[in-house]
Amino acid sequence: MKRHITFAIVVCCTAILSLASSKADTFQVQVGAGGLKFTPQNVSIKVGDTVQWTWAANMHSTTSGTPGNPDGKWDSGIQNSGFTFSQTFTTAGTFPYFCTPHGACCGMIGSVSVTAATDTVTITKAQYTTATQQLIVQATDTSDTATLTVTVSRSGLVLGTMQNRGGGSYQAKFTGIANPKNITVTSNLGGSDTERVRVR
Repeated sequence: MKRHITFAIVVCCTAILSLASSKADTFQVQVGAGGLKFTPQNVSIKVGDTVQWTWAANMHSTTSGTPGNPDGKWDSGIQNSGFTFSQTFTTAGTFPYFCTPHGACCGMIGSVSVTAATDTVTITKAQYTTATQQLIVQATDTSDTATLTVTVSRSGLVLGTMQNRGGGSYQAKFTGIANPKNITVTSNLGGSDTERVRVR
């Protein structure tokens, strides 16, 4: 009995840590601290994370693009000590930026490298009721903000998206369909799982 309780506690703690690690983070960058520079100069984050710039000196900006070639993704404007500016990154890629007054003359530049978030999908229930022609699907995801889509594994037919019930729990019901035999649940963040459908 004690072993079962210990195992259950370990499983719960692991699930909580996985969910906590999937939350978006905020990364700090100092503007003009100790000279004409961004500290750190280059930041690596994941999709959904935010970079917050905090001004430590006067007359600086964070402007996306390269010196003399702003690309319009963000621009704080020229600000002074104590100001903060935040940008949330929703797509993967490398985003260069610079200080408008000091980028070209003094090399005050930086970059944000954004990688696609990855997650783990686990189908916890795939049950088809013959009498009602209803498929019930339940799944968990290490991200509580993912969009999960259910497809028929063999044909790739999309049945629909799952309802996010919070805390990494998802559910869907599809009525009036033939038994798909096997289903695949795919996340917009890259994770997927396939399961045989149980019939009753």
